[in-house]
Amino acid sequence: MKKVWLILIPIALVIFFMMRSGGDDESYSQEINQFWEDRHDFFKTSKASPFVQKGEEYQEVEYFDPNPNFKVNGKLERFTSRETLTLGNSDGTTTAYLKFANVQFKITDQPCKLLILKALGFGNQYLLAFGDATSGVETYGGGRYLDVVIGKSDLVTLDFNKAYNPYCAYFDDFTCPFPPRENLLEVEIKAGEKNYDS
Repeated sequence: MKKVWLILIPIALVIFFMMRSGGDDESYSQEINQFWEDRHDFFKTSKASPFVQKGEEYQEVEYFDPNPNFKVNGKLERFTSRETLTLGNSDGTTTAYLKFANVQFKITDQPCKLLILKALGFGNQYLLAFGDATSGVETYGGGRYLDVVIGKSDLVTLDFNKAYNPYCAYFDDFTCPFPPRENLLEVEIKAGEKNYDS
């Protein structure tokens, strides 16, 4: 009888962890879907919505199916000197930003690095604009943005399932900074918002 229990216990543990993992994936998918539902509501009703500002009907943005593989941990390498970087904007103007940190991470086992910028004169407002191998094909050609929560720790979470388009993806007369050259990744990030077809 003891031998039977010794065999069954490992099997039960495997089933338990498989079930728990599946539950986590389902919960995560619900979180991402809710993120986009909230964004739909914002676009439809908020005075800050570009569609409301323009008085245009909102056609729901499309996004890739939630994929936990595109939620990754990154390590910050903060700049110790106050270097600035000037980015080109979609309307032909430029904007200067403070170079805040590089963040290193892996996507599909490929090492990647992105530059995080800080808006000058606007407190703790960060800009993480990036392009990838899907840009101009499945996703907006001018790159996408990703919000990052930065605290005292040098460890950050990058969830590309929440990557979103700048407003100039919907209307040409909005001013949006393009990603810096350092942030044009060669990998495909099939996560987050897709091209917008009005």
